Amino acid sequence: MKKISLLITIFLFSCHMPQDKNTIRIAQFNIFELSTEKLMQHDPLGLGNHPQLLAAAEIIRRIQPDILIINELDQDYTQPENLDLNARRFQKFYLNRGHDALSYDFIFTAPCNTGILSGYDLDKNGVVATEADINSPQYAGDCYGWGKYPGQYSMAVFSRFPMRDKQLRSFQKLLWKDLPGNHILQDYYTAEEVEILRLSSKSHWDLPLTVNGKTVHLLLSHPTPPVFDGPEDRNGRRNFDELKLWWEYLNPYSTLTDDQGRSGGLPNTERFIIAGDLNASASAQTAYDGLTAIQQLLEHPRVQDSGPFLVSAGAAEGRTSGAPEHVERATASWGQDERQRIDYILPDLSIQIIAGGVFWPASSDDRAAELARRASDHHLLWLDIRL
Repeated sequence: MKKISLLITIFLFSCHMPQDKNTIRIAQFNIFELSTEKLMQHDPLGLGNHPQLLAAAEIIRRIQPDILIINELDQDYTQPENLDLNARRFQKFYLNRGHDALSYDFIFTAPCNTGILSGYDLDKNGVVATEADINSPQYAGDCYGWGKYPGQYSMAVFSRFPMRDKQLRSFQKLLWKDLPGNHILQDYYTAEEVEILRLSSKSHWDLPLTVNGKTVHLLLSHPTPPVFDGPEDRNGRRNFDELKLWWEYLNPYSTLTDDQGRSGGLPNTERFIIAGDLNASASAQTAYDGLTAIQQLLEHPRVQDSGPFLVSAGAAEGRTSGAPEHVERATASWGQDERQRIDYILPDLSIQIIAGGVFWPASSDDRAAELARRASDHHLLWLDIRL
């Protein structure tokens, strides 16, 4: 208990701790349904005034990350040639304001599978959705990734450091059946569906950055939640295999082929950070191949578990007899009794972790706690690291 209290104290102190030039701060934040509609809500002066987004942006500005990963940031498909438009709107209308304004020179996003119709009845409701069903659950259920319209629940990266996006490796179109050792349900999906079904519910990106002359690979994804299905566990299996993709990718001799046509995994000499809302809890009971979904990463020999650094006073308040182990590491909540660690920043073993935390203030800190509640059902997490 003393160790947990000390780490929470370190978190509260180091949010604004000056950083030397060799220390960088990386943050991960799932901002609940950060939609085009919310981004386009303005006051008479043209400033964004959506209460949720104002709260989320204030938290980000408090933390001042050098690298920021956002999940559930919609892409505006009215301009499909400009998929980073909403990310730039969020920066312009919300991050780049006030005395602590943030402005990132480099912003990245890429196509995701959400809201892209498959042409098949994937949700087994007896109807194959068409464009006429857009904005409905029926439409979403027949997409490669669940989304009521193209670009819903997508991802974006904001960075002070240059992105080598021309060297991006993405696995948006990797077929589920082509993942070695996959757990696709051959008796649930038809043979035709198995031939077209993509593994990634959004996308998987290996995005290299140049940080102070060194290369670090951001391995980013937002797997489907392992719920909203039946006893066949199709979403649980998919979540497991979306994390298994990273397990496979960390094998340099992998046979994986990316969307760019390049084969192989990430060489052992390369630095990397796995990040995202992985929708995988350490307390999960369902397992395949003798492991839960997140154990594939937390127990991987190349991965460092940052959990001891990612604690908060707010999450610790959920410590009860029925709470999951290490509830102080929770990053999301659905009521007082449902607190889980499902968002992650996992550096490789060569990266030194200096400090970290989760923006989940104690309920006694009224304003900050309300800020966190208003911003999202997830909490921003951050690490200070040295490469």
